Amino acid sequence: MERILKTLSWKGFLVFLVVALCSASCITQRGNLQIVDYTLLPNGKQTLGHDEGLTAFIFENNPRKRPFVQFLADKYGIGTYEDVQYNVDLDGHTFTVYLYDTAELNKYFDMSQFMVTQNETDANIVGSTAKFLGLSIVDDYNQDCLLSNSLYQNIAVKYLLNLKNEYYNL
Repeated sequence: MERILKTLSWKGFLVFLVVALCSASCITQRGNLQIVDYTLLPNGKQTLGHDEGLTAFIFENNPRKRPFVQFLADKYGIGTYEDVQYNVDLDGHTFTVYLYDTAELNKYFDMSQFMVTQNETDANIVGSTAKFLGLSIVDDYNQDCLLSNSLYQNIAVKYLLNLKNEYYNL
C-alpha cells in the first residue's frame, strides 16, 4: 500500500510539473519597446467635429529637468499648469498644441508597453516623475497635423522635435 502511495504521489507531482511548465510556456511575454527619439501614436484626445482622436507625439521625460509643463508655461506665457494648450505660429500658419498629462496618456495609450531608459533615484529627480510626455497639434480647422497624410506633418514634427530638444538641453 505504501509503495502505491509513493508511486501516486510521484505521478501527481510529475503531472503538476508538466501542467505548470506547459501553462508557463503559453504565457506571452510582454514586449518592452523603447522610445529612442519619439513615437507617434494614434487615437489620443478628441477634438470638436472629429470621431477619431488626435495623433500624439510621445517622448520620454527627463526627470532631472524642471517639469515640462513649467518649461511650456515659461516659454509661452501659459497661466495654468492644468489642461495645457497654446497657440504657436509656424511658417505663417497658426497651430494649437495640446499637452497630455500622465492620466490622459494612460487613458488614451497603453504606456506599459514602453520601457523607460532614464531611471532615476528619488534624490536625483528635480522635475516631474512622469515617465513619458505627449503632445498633439492641430491646425486652424482642428485637423490633426501629425497624421501621415497631413500637409503639415513635417512642420509639426520638426517643431515638436525642436521643442523636445530645447527642453532636454536646459
